[in-house]
Amino acid sequence: MYQFVKKHLTVLKEELIEYKQKERLFLFFAMLCSFFICCEYAVVRPIANSLFVENFGAKLFPYAWLALVPLNLFFVHIYNRLIPKWGSRKLFVTLIGIVITLNCTFAAVSKLAPTLIFFFYMWKEIYIMLMFQLVWSVIHANVNFSRAKYVYGVFFGFGGVGSMVGSSFPGFFAVAYGTETLIYLTLPIYALLLLSYWRMSHYCSGEVPHHEEVEKGGILHGVKLISQSRFLIFALLIVMFMQMIAAITDFQLNDFLGKVYLDKDIRTEHAARIMGIIHILTVALQFIGTYFLIQAIGFKRLHYLVPLLIAISASSLLFVPALAIVSIGFITCKTLDFSVFGVIKEMLYVPLKPDEKFRAKAVIDVFAYRTSKAVASLMIILATSLLSSESLAWLTLGLTGLWVASVSYGLKEYEKLTSPQESA
Repeated sequence: MYQFVKKHLTVLKEELIEYKQKERLFLFFAMLCSFFICCEYAVVRPIANSLFVENFGAKLFPYAWLALVPLNLFFVHIYNRLIPKWGSRKLFVTLIGIVITLNCTFAAVSKLAPTLIFFFYMWKEIYIMLMFQLVWSVIHANVNFSRAKYVYGVFFGFGGVGSMVGSSFPGFFAVAYGTETLIYLTLPIYALLLLSYWRMSHYCSGEVPHHEEVEKGGILHGVKLISQSRFLIFALLIVMFMQMIAAITDFQLNDFLGKVYLDKDIRTEHAARIMGIIHILTVALQFIGTYFLIQAIGFKRLHYLVPLLIAISASSLLFVPALAIVSIGFITCKTLDFSVFGVIKEMLYVPLKPDEKFRAKAVIDVFAYRTSKAVASLMIILATSLLSSESLAWLTLGLTGLWVASVSYGLKEYEKLTSPQESA
């Protein structure tokens, strides 16, 4: 084991030395972007969840996820229209300005108009995905296939560190300063994120496919690209399976938290500490574990391993339905989502064409990503109404089974795309 780790660390070091100064600066600022986006989301996520439970209860989460569908459709359509016109840099600056304005407005008036919390919860689900889309699309356009195997883990690792830092604020200060007040802490994070993205785009060699016709920029163009590619359909399916399972475990956790902790600020702190554990485990996997897992187990085998681990975690809840077990299941799912699955999923996009990386990927990673929650919400509503909350564990097991079945089909398509690159 020691020789294995030493060998691959040496290879990693040698490859990093070969980078030109411009490439190193691009990677550095891309890592900072990942850090600040995750840091901001780690602050806002437990705040939005806690305020939602306080005002509407955990039972309304599925309805919020259903309401996300038309909003996702609208924003992805606007994104695909604007990206060939404006470019990723201008679009990112505009998005940051909108996010700052709306979030500060929510923080200022949420106590006077609690109904806005419903929209704030949905809004943070949308803008975080758009931010990641704008960062990762530029990364895909500037990182070749061979380097993606180790560089992507570092990108996710910096994001994990950002999440650890961000979750510490609501995790330790929600009771002292109040849940709503903590939203203002994101302002300096946005300023640093904007600066990092601006510098990253300055050092990149590829931004967006400007040569594409503007009329092709709507969401229908992205859908058309997916429908014409079996490989993109596979990427769509695994993203949907992961996010449906994540939505189910998210609902289970918030349902238990709402029953066990009645105080809003205590619930915020407890949820943030669970996220803190997730971020610690995620960082360990992102910086070290994922790279060595890819080398030791193999990129393709990991696509089977992730759903199998989630299935094992979900099955334990059938025997011990308790907050601790639900928390472990949530930690397992989100840790894998943020680390191993995130890396191997992003690696799938490397061999694609620029138009597929920017606009087909936007449909998958923004619209389908969040719409999966709506599909899961219908399942949750039906399962909890007709059966019980415990039946959700069986639903998770069924989804992991479909996930594993789709992997065999998808990896065959992946081999057709990558075999020329891997042999090069």
